[in-house]
Amino acid sequence: MTEIDPETAVEIKPDLWWVGWPDYHAGFSNNPYLIVEEDQVILIDPGSRHEDHWGWVKRKIESVVPLSSITMIIVHHQDPDLCAAIPLIEEEVGVGNFEIVTTERTALFIPYYGVKTEVTSVEDGTVLELTEGHELKFITTPYLHFPGAMVTYDTKYKVLFSSDIFAGFSIDWSLYANEYYLEAMKVFSQPYLSHHKHVLNFLRKIEDLDIDMICPQHGSIIPRDRVREAIETLRDLEVGIWE
Repeated sequence: MTEIDPETAVEIKPDLWWVGWPDYHAGFSNNPYLIVEEDQVILIDPGSRHEDHWGWVKRKIESVVPLSSITMIIVHHQDPDLCAAIPLIEEEVGVGNFEIVTTERTALFIPYYGVKTEVTSVEDGTVLELTEGHELKFITTPYLHFPGAMVTYDTKYKVLFSSDIFAGFSIDWSLYANEYYLEAMKVFSQPYLSHHKHVLNFLRKIEDLDIDMICPQHGSIIPRDRVREAIETLRDLEVGIWE
């Protein structure tokens, strides 16, 4: 894969953008994504409120659309590296001028960041219809790594936004998974994913999906030609190994 400028928003599918940032020192990239529809702009897991982190994300969003055009934020679980930036978005876009979507259990924690916008809860299998038959399907992933975690499957792009599942730690980060990425994925997954039975439950839920790309919150995007090996690596992985 061609290396990209980490300061630049990258269109990974038509009107689907990576707006994240790599932390080469920590080996810990963060990957918010932006879906731009005719009448909706959806930001997925906007990330940290750290001044530098949010600065990068904001600049990348604004290189594509005005920040004020955001209509929805999807949050896959409650950790600060996914959703602590939401109050900063409220400051600029306005409280209640966009929708926040997550699971009911995660929704309990979002206000702890000082978020004032009402949160919409979704259940396993809930489908959000966008324009021209474009749909987002929400799939709960209990205990991977939070009881109220979920992922999102985009039916138009055939993209799985997988949150911490399929994530990786890597100091030689690249936007797209390279030949070393499965090892980076193992390093992240073994301590962070709770138990093999929960991994198998998740894999059963996605086994019938046609996945063209996996977009995790950390690490690298997994293209179609590496999706199957990533799934099989996860299936065979010993997880929950910290004592």
